[in-house]
Amino acid sequence: MRDHEQNNDTAIPYVLCDKCKAFISLVQDYLQDSTKLLGLTRSPVVAKYLVRDVQTSGLKGCHVCSIISQAICPAHSESDILTESESVVWVYLTRNLSGNTDSKSPLVFFTVRMKDTAGMLLQEVTLSVDVDPTRFPHGPTAASWSISTGSDATFDLARTWLNHCLSEHQLCEEVRVTPASANVSAFPTYLVEIEPEKLHLCRSKDLPDRPRYLTLSHRWGGSHIMKLASSNLSAFLFDIEVTSLPKTFQDAVLITRRLGYRYIWIDSLCIIQDSATHWKSESAIMGDIYRGSICTIAALGSTDGDGGCFKSRNPLCFQRYTFELTSGQTVYMPPEKEKTILNRTGFGPTVEPLHQRAWVIQERMLSPRTLFYGSCGIYWECVLGNVDSNMSSKMMRNSSTTKYAIHQACTLTVTGQFDVSYKMFWQWWTKIITMYNPCGLTYGTDKLVAIAGIVNLVQSKTGLHILAGMWKEYIFPELLWHVDRPQKRPSGPYQAPTWSWASLDSEVAVGIQDFNYSFDWKIEILEAVTNLVAENGQLASAYIRARGPLLKVRWEQIDDDGEYKLRWGTTIAEENSADDRVIFLPDIEPDPRMEIWALLVVHATSSTTWMKMGLIVAKGNGDAGQDVWARVGSFRQYDWPENTTTFFEEGQADIRELVIV
Repeated sequence: MRDHEQNNDTAIPYVLCDKCKAFISLVQDYLQDSTKLLGLTRSPVVAKYLVRDVQTSGLKGCHVCSIISQAICPAHSESDILTESESVVWVYLTRNLSGNTDSKSPLVFFTVRMKDTAGMLLQEVTLSVDVDPTRFPHGPTAASWSISTGSDATFDLARTWLNHCLSEHQLCEEVRVTPASANVSAFPTYLVEIEPEKLHLCRSKDLPDRPRYLTLSHRWGGSHIMKLASSNLSAFLFDIEVTSLPKTFQDAVLITRRLGYRYIWIDSLCIIQDSATHWKSESAIMGDIYRGSICTIAALGSTDGDGGCFKSRNPLCFQRYTFELTSGQTVYMPPEKEKTILNRTGFGPTVEPLHQRAWVIQERMLSPRTLFYGSCGIYWECVLGNVDSNMSSKMMRNSSTTKYAIHQACTLTVTGQFDVSYKMFWQWWTKIITMYNPCGLTYGTDKLVAIAGIVNLVQSKTGLHILAGMWKEYIFPELLWHVDRPQKRPSGPYQAPTWSWASLDSEVAVGIQDFNYSFDWKIEILEAVTNLVAENGQLASAYIRARGPLLKVRWEQIDDDGEYKLRWGTTIAEENSADDRVIFLPDIEPDPRMEIWALLVVHATSSTTWMKMGLIVAKGNGDAGQDVWARVGSFRQYDWPENTTTFFEEGQADIRELVIV
């Protein structure tokens, strides 16, 4: 089996087109003439390009055109060029007017504006011109100039990162050999074995020892993904034709070989897709599979199996341009940061395709090491640090990565009290929820399955207990999540109870972020029941039986932006009074015909403010004709100690027992 041919072409730095030569010459004039510089507020136009011309010039090798293009209209191939556009790019110079005159402050800025033919501003970006070398401690490396992220130089860099972690990071290896669940013997049933001339599936139980293996994190997407099935299991155990694999799998096999390993686990090839039994058993240990891998290869920039791991890009877009003044001083013109952000999840232009997928949250967090192949470069993350392609292993930042955060969360002594340990745990857990919930799933029934590996790890290390994605020991603050705008409930099979954030597929925010209050919890949880379909975390049903103050309310929409307030009884709230500041945060679009009730969860006080928070519920009928309730939103009320309210005051509410599903 031969390696695929790799593109080892590199970009040549610091080459300029004629327009940019004139532009840089003018910048040099300003920087070398203090009179000119001090008199500069905003210069006349120092450069002007058609947008398609600046894109084309960048692809042809002009370093400054590449930086300008990346800032406003990225182009990494000819297909990205806006050939029909008549929009114009204008560049101005502006002196640093902040008052900072030390050598570490940018001397000037250049403002890049894109306007349409009518002069309408479409986009504006400001970039700096610096003379302080300490602002640029990293790179570039040889891989920084590679046009393809599948170049030999990039492989060399990735191998260096991995070997550095293996030899220097004891904690990363300790994490790898620590099971993610209580199943200490968990190991994948099948692995893909990469032999010199052959590729095939192998049963791990037939191997003399448990081998070191890599894992792949990828998006299935809409493309046809090769799958393991009962009908082709025997054939796959004998041979898998490499050329029949989707491009992402082929690249992952090559990366595994170039990193010096023989085995890789790929979900669609190592789980029998038409066997519900095998799927349930393997998905139950999915966290252990990623946790136990030497490294996870993340196909960050691909929407499906055909996209591959390797990407071609214009590397000049991401590397600073440098030039000299007559004094010998070096001047740096750094590019804008990459448009996509490694830690952003959900949807939008700044989110890489892989991070739109819910499963990847636990694949990333539980893997001790991840090698990301993104749209514009490669990145490394392990428990103890992260690094990008501008940095060698010696420059690895010992920062608090998502992997370290889960390790730290699992080492906390969590007592069930709202102490310092819990606050740290809460900060970590709420970050997980906000990262995870807006991500997409093919099957809604996987909502809690795709995060079960993280949950199992936390449960096994802390002794906490999960209830439909919420921690039983801290159920009161957990219940107070909310959404910014009403959502649609997911259709299809059962996903989660209405009182859990997992019942919606949107960004959620936590209700309590500040624990510098005295909390008077107003409800009791008499019973909490979850019925699982399987040990992988999939729910069949769930409910809580609660007792607390219940008050019939009605809602009013205050403005077109979707702000709602609650009213109750015959109370007429004076404008801007405490009674007027009971905010309704609906989970779903409010129905004027629906009778709703407020369930007070907490009354919290501090020296400077007080707050009341709770759930909005609506009554329905259960299977046996009994009353059950569904959460339809939440409420919050904040005010100062001197301001009083009639909301939930003496005699306003009844203490009721209710079942919420």
